[in-house]
Amino acid sequence: MENVVKESHLILQHIINNIEENKWEEARKQFDGLDAEQIEVEDKSMYWWVSARLNHRSQNFPVAEKQYLLSASFAKNAFEETNNATDYVRVLSSLGLFYSQTGEAIKAVPQLMLATQLLDRHAIGGVLKVLTYYAKGVTHGVLEEYVSALEWLKRAEELNSSLNLLFYCADILIIQGICYHKLSRYEEAETSFLKVLDILKVLPDEKLEAVLDHNLGMLYRRTGRYEEALEHLHSALELHQEADRKHSIKNTTLELAKVYRLIGQIEESKRLCYKVIDDCTTDELLAETQYALAETLYSDKQYDDALKNAKLALEYFKQEKNKFEDYLIKTYEVLLKIYEKKDS
Repeated sequence: MENVVKESHLILQHIINNIEENKWEEARKQFDGLDAEQIEVEDKSMYWWVSARLNHRSQNFPVAEKQYLLSASFAKNAFEETNNATDYVRVLSSLGLFYSQTGEAIKAVPQLMLATQLLDRHAIGGVLKVLTYYAKGVTHGVLEEYVSALEWLKRAEELNSSLNLLFYCADILIIQGICYHKLSRYEEAETSFLKVLDILKVLPDEKLEAVLDHNLGMLYRRTGRYEEALEHLHSALELHQEADRKHSIKNTTLELAKVYRLIGQIEESKRLCYKVIDDCTTDELLAETQYALAETLYSDKQYDDALKNAKLALEYFKQEKNKFEDYLIKTYEVLLKIYEKKDS
């Protein structure tokens, strides 16, 4: 039994190394071979963190959150007993990143504040410091604090470089590109995105490739390069479909609908919007799609249906007005245009 416990500990360490090196398939295969009942209490935090990371990557978000919180509980207890903060920082940073990536960035703030304090207090460096800086960059970005986000991402990038690491390097550049895009610094956004292509040649990752294609598609839509936008969005959609990432499929489908409206293919735009609305994965995505559909229906002179969808979107954006101020303003603008047409 003792040998089995030691072997499980070594396997968990190896799985964590594989995750840090972006070797997801190897990590998943190794993890599937573990027996949860044979994991010692001191390794429970690592075990549940690995399970959470795998579910996070697979977009099984409710399960991932429960497992992150379970891992955090074990890690906190271990830290209080041993004063070893390594596992606790790993879980706190990962949980903060999870919350930011799933639309709950406010929840990420206390997790990442504590992770940063522990990093400094216990002189923890390496990949955990890069992870924490990256997670803080993502969180600031989601909170629309783009300049602060870029500062944290730059720190993560510089730390990677000083340690000769490639940890989260592609992810860092993608989030940098998104922040530059939001700041209307389009050339810098494209430069950041295109750097990722070189990294993917060294460290292939179909999920990151899909994320990159999606964001290049959004950038090219914003800058009027519609053919390139369609090319990258269709590529992203194909990759997401192959991996059965339901939420990402709907996000990319919505972006395609926006491009088709802009190039005058109204029927295709409507079809894609309705496809997203059918069995929508989140209330946020549903409202964004209803807004996009209202714009498309307005272009098609279907003012009653446009009004209906704009009102539905507005109802959600008003409930979350601090988070969706831009969408709230744009929805009011669409409503105004619709009323002007209906009254004329």
